[in-house]
Amino acid sequence: MVTVSLSYFSAGGAHDPAAAPYDVLLRTARLADEAGLEAVWIPERHFADFGSLFPNPSVPAAAVAATTRRIQIRAGSVVLPLHHPVRVAEEWAVVDRLSGGRAGISFASGWHGADFVLSRFDAADRRRVMRDGVDAVRALWRGEAWTFTDAAGREIEITSRPRPVRPELPMWLTSGGSVGTFELAGSLGAGVLTHLVGQRPGELRDKIAAYRKTRAEHGGGRGHVTLMLHTHVLDGSPAAAERAEAELARYLTTSMRLDASNVAAVKDAAAFTAMTATDRDAIAAAGASRYIDTGLVCTAAEIPERLAAVASWDVDEVACLIDFGFDHASILRSVDELLGVLV
Repeated sequence: MVTVSLSYFSAGGAHDPAAAPYDVLLRTARLADEAGLEAVWIPERHFADFGSLFPNPSVPAAAVAATTRRIQIRAGSVVLPLHHPVRVAEEWAVVDRLSGGRAGISFASGWHGADFVLSRFDAADRRRVMRDGVDAVRALWRGEAWTFTDAAGREIEITSRPRPVRPELPMWLTSGGSVGTFELAGSLGAGVLTHLVGQRPGELRDKIAAYRKTRAEHGGGRGHVTLMLHTHVLDGSPAAAERAEAELARYLTTSMRLDASNVAAVKDAAAFTAMTATDRDAIAAAGASRYIDTGLVCTAAEIPERLAAVASWDVDEVACLIDFGFDHASILRSVDELLGVLV
């Protein structure tokens, strides 16, 4: 059976402006901690209303660290080309110290060109920058010195502070579905954090097999695959199912709009502009239906069977994405019911 954690996208605040913006994150993290769930995953998002509560995952991670006791606290993800490796090592060492050694990071290369106003690098070079940055962060985490070049062109050897509790950084790479990223994670001895946007379960199973094979070839053992799944516990009524489908469709429409605004992918903008409103609604509705069929947007009674199906894909952990549009009260009710099934 897979282990279960919680994952966040918007903290539920996107459509609930009267609510305290981080209430869902902090309350559900405490509930998950008390229930014995695996982890909480906190994202990095920039320049869009949906997800804007999380511009730097280390900040809310520190709040979670201070209010929980045992649950793992992970970045899902740190977009490494947007940050200096020393800052990443410093900030997450603080989270590790605050939590008593519970921090972990999934690194991403980035996907939205507008985000790279925060970077010293061009978006086209993001994968190389991420790869180099991973080596630097891991070395700094271990207490090793790393050489960087300052603004005057001088090479300076740096050792970061504070020192974390864990001697090795628990690490994943975030993949939107590229088998190359799965294999890179295997070669680095890292885990994989992924989702079902743009990939079917059969395709995911094949990529996991490639990951396991690469890990074994590099002496890294089995590894760890975390799959983010949209999660909302339904009461079985037609009204609940209709509302869930509407929230998922709205979420997917927002995702398409973000794709269209991506200056690093002009083809996405052109494709989105060419669609009629009817086309967009149809695509969002089809995607919502697929998530309901394959994810954890279902009744409490269906959850064990759905998790067993995910385990058959060779997934190790399900990160339940709980805040993709519902109001705070609905999210908290759903999490209570989810924990009632799992505990």
